[in-house]
Amino acid sequence: MKYPISCTKHNGKQSGFTLIELLIAILIAGLSVLSLAYTQNKSLQYARSSSQYTIASIEASNTVEQIWNSLCDLKDGSKTLDDLTLADGFTRTFAPSTFDITNTLEITVDWQDQRLSDVADYVTVQAFFPDICS
Repeated sequence: MKYPISCTKHNGKQSGFTLIELLIAILIAGLSVLSLAYTQNKSLQYARSSSQYTIASIEASNTVEQIWNSLCDLKDGSKTLDDLTLADGFTRTFAPSTFDITNTLEITVDWQDQRLSDVADYVTVQAFFPDICS
C-alpha cells in the first residue's frame, strides 16, 4: 500500500516572521546588550573608586605612623609635615597646616577621579598625639 504525499496549504495564512518583527527583535536585543555594557562599565568605575578609597585610607594611616615615628622632630621644628612620604597620584593636606600645641591633626588624602560625581574622592583621618617630647 502506498501512502499519498500530503501537501498542506496555508490558505493565505502567514508562517514565520515578517521583516518588521525581526527588526524589532534585533532592536530589543541590541538595547539589552547596550544596557548590560553600561552596567558593566559603571561596575568597573565603582570598583576603581573603591580601590582608590582603600589606598587613600592606607596612606592616611601610614601618615599617622610616620608622624609617630618623627613626633619629637615635628614638635621641635627640625622636620616638617611636607617631609613625609606619600604614594603617587594622591595629595595630602593637614589641618592645622603645621604641627602645633593642640596635638590634634586632621589628615585628608584625596585623589582625582572625574568618572564618578556621586562618590567622595577623599579620606579624612583625625589623630591625637600626646605630648611625649620633653
